[in-house]
Amino acid sequence: MLKRFVATILCTALVTTGCASAGGARYAQSSQPSVVDRGVMADYVQKIPAGSRIRVERADGGSFRGTLMKATETEIVVQKNTRVPEPPLEIPLAQLSRVTLDSGSNGSVGKAVGIGIAAGVGSVLAFLAILAASFND
Repeated sequence: MLKRFVATILCTALVTTGCASAGGARYAQSSQPSVVDRGVMADYVQKIPAGSRIRVERADGGSFRGTLMKATETEIVVQKNTRVPEPPLEIPLAQLSRVTLDSGSNGSVGKAVGIGIAAGVGSVLAFLAILAASFND
């Protein structure tokens, strides 16, 4: 009887547990505005090759991804990644807090699907093994 109870608890725990959050680490963001040296920012964005995929973070807190079209000492021109075509944005460097090269998703959809299928199959097999062990007594 005790084995059946433990097996039921384990099966319930296995079935009801959620997946880990894909959002990454969570931490409190400071309310202090970041200090950006405009000269360093201008040097940095001018060294990024035109056509690079970048992530732009504005000083007002907004961010977006796009393709760098041009960078000068005073502004950058970015084509946003949107479903509906938009004209390129000219953003003064004074409005930027960060510009980084966009690394994308760091993996393929096929890899993510394979990992999900493997996790699902493993969970089902573990569930069935525990269930079989509880009814063999």
